[in-house]
Amino acid sequence: MKKVLVIIACVFMTTYGFAQDVKFGLKAGLNLANTTGSDVEDNKVNTRFYFGGFLNAPISDIVSFQPELLISMQGVKADVDMSDVSAAINTSYLNIPLLFKMRLGPSNTVHFYAGPQLGFLLKAEEEVEMGDQKQTNDIKDVMNTVDFSLNLGFSFNVSEDLALDLRYNRGFTKLLEDGGKAYNSVIQLGASYSF
Repeated sequence: MKKVLVIIACVFMTTYGFAQDVKFGLKAGLNLANTTGSDVEDNKVNTRFYFGGFLNAPISDIVSFQPELLISMQGVKADVDMSDVSAAINTSYLNIPLLFKMRLGPSNTVHFYAGPQLGFLLKAEEEVEMGDQKQTNDIKDVMNTVDFSLNLGFSFNVSEDLALDLRYNRGFTKLLEDGGKAYNSVIQLGASYSF
């Protein structure tokens, strides 16, 4: 945990030196979480949430650097043939996206952004429901605790301070320590407010 705090502090101190016109903000939204990879079979989307903060530091007239700090609830639902049985893996990450954001067009309305992300696994549970019975198992010890991924997305400024976001996050670290090729795959729909 100490290393995580050092990384966060370094990112925010470095970013503050980029420009004096730094904006801070909050963001939250919906995660459409799933897994991808050659060893993934017919999984279903696990709808969850994310929230956190960010800062945006202009580098030029059209490009800015935007590090974020997000609590992201992810996971996947399993495809179960029995009608009264449902299964899901619910994970929670502390994600640190490091995004480069570029304005598209002459107005400050639409932006494209991309960048790497480092995620730290906070919680991982397997949840099985059979009728009115529910069983939850902690599976954090079998999962990789660090997730490296790539973000690609667009934002649309509704006003000077309010923006809508659409983002895709693709993991490149295997989810299971000793498992096959399964990776995080998350579509994020949300809103951000700058101040």
